Amino acid sequence: MRRAIPKIREFPDDGRIWRVDWFGGVERNPQIPSEPKIQLIISPVVAGATDYAATSAVNHEERRSISIGVGQLPLVTIGSLWQNRHCLVEIAGKTKTFDNLVISPETVRLLKSDALVEGQSLIRKKYHQIGVGLAANCLAIEWQGDPYGIIIPAAEIIRFYYATSTDLAKAIFAGDFRHELGSIVNPAECGYFEQERRGRLKLRKEFADADAYVIGRILFSPEAFKGTALVHDSMIKQAVQGKSRLYPEAAFPFSGKTNLRVRMKSMKAPDEERWRFIVFAVEYCTGPFPFSAITCDRDNSNLRPEEGHDQPDELKAPAYPRKQQSGKDVTDGELQSDEDASKEVQSAVIDLPEERFGALANMELEKPEKDICHYFNAGSVRPLALPTDVLGTGDGNYSNDVVTPTSAEVKHVRQEALPASFANFEAMVRHLDGLPGCQARIRPRTDAIAYIPLTKPKRTWQWAYFHSGTQQRRAVIVADIVREGHECNLIEFQWREGESFKLAMVSLPSGGKLSDEQLYLLLRMLAKQDGRWENTKPLPGNICLITLKHTWPSVDACVQAVISKI
Repeated sequence: MRRAIPKIREFPDDGRIWRVDWFGGVERNPQIPSEPKIQLIISPVVAGATDYAATSAVNHEERRSISIGVGQLPLVTIGSLWQNRHCLVEIAGKTKTFDNLVISPETVRLLKSDALVEGQSLIRKKYHQIGVGLAANCLAIEWQGDPYGIIIPAAEIIRFYYATSTDLAKAIFAGDFRHELGSIVNPAECGYFEQERRGRLKLRKEFADADAYVIGRILFSPEAFKGTALVHDSMIKQAVQGKSRLYPEAAFPFSGKTNLRVRMKSMKAPDEERWRFIVFAVEYCTGPFPFSAITCDRDNSNLRPEEGHDQPDELKAPAYPRKQQSGKDVTDGELQSDEDASKEVQSAVIDLPEERFGALANMELEKPEKDICHYFNAGSVRPLALPTDVLGTGDGNYSNDVVTPTSAEVKHVRQEALPASFANFEAMVRHLDGLPGCQARIRPRTDAIAYIPLTKPKRTWQWAYFHSGTQQRRAVIVADIVREGHECNLIEFQWREGESFKLAMVSLPSGGKLSDEQLYLLLRMLAKQDGRWENTKPLPGNICLITLKHTWPSVDACVQAVISKI
């Protein structure tokens, strides 16, 4: 996971790297009644492992399970790597995008991880061992005619689509959307305006503005509401049967076509001919939302009307902040799931900026205009500095234990536009795509290939920074080129004025496609050589590298130079 989060106490503190293999069951937490725990199956990585997703990368004999509060679910994915309770930048699995994937009742089925499919377990042990996680539910999605072509754990569907924040995670596992909707929104002041495709929400103060997108999707889409209710309802059925560890079911919040980018590992089908894909984590989805605009207000909002139209502050009631950043870096703390948080302390917030849902790319959360404001900002009446480094994601109580209440919140961000200096590169790719027998496109930017990787501590001067003073990193643009069945990539990056570098063309001897992870390793090697591609040879995996000078008088001349090198 490429983001800074606090340590999680339940992970081992033994110097070794541990991989999250799978999600297990959900169980009650007697110490924190407001927050059940979810089981994680983890294994230690063996020394010298390079492909962290490989079966041989971990010691299966030392596999164990740990449990964390469901409010921490937004922070953990299958394939994430942990050392001394810290989440590492490295991560297991390869990035793959499934274009035009059809989500429908006919193409998606729910079944257990150990369900027998063609005489063998759905998750074949020789490809991925998950121990007690075999009892967990999965969604199998038809891909290229194979009804089990893509396999996604139900808990990952919940994490990505529904539990995008600590508060939403607790509400979903508690069944609040069906049974306590008033604790999430004021239902009387919510509505959907079909002509405008606009949703309107009145959020309770516990929920962040960013939660409004997911809450609106759940309330205004029957499919999303059913998917949310299924989580709690399926666990209640199991509890009635006397089970103490519950395995939630899940469903997609939409139907239709989507482009789904995931982190995964490949697995052969029992016939040893077809490839199937075990999804560790969903990273991006273009599936539709039921609205194209959303207006969000909240309890005791202190938004002001136009100047001169407001009433005096002495006539207003106090509006206290829902949550705000603590005065201390929350990543210095340690999350735990055995002590409840204190309601006497201001909540800390872990921001998780992500470009997660394609349908939100051009959608702004709108605030209603007000004729008059009935509240004034009273500020915080509780201390903002973390009194201790102990953090918790439960609802909290008024005991003397000082545990800082903490919430993870996904912020829906838009990917930054490509620098203007890439305009010629984009024009060249468009030109290539128009040539007979040639296909070319800009590869979608991911964490792995959006920027030149840092090779030194963040605040240290290094070539990977476009501007060291502001710590602005050098942006990267990658093109996928296919000509006569052979694939290659063009790689360009930002230059400063006065610099001179070369355009790189890389390919595999087999003519296959380079993954984001392989490109990331190349970019890291490039960063260590201060942008000089010629100094990176030899490249791993027999990758072929050709460099081209930027000496073309026109885009057409550039295209012809590229074609001559393929």
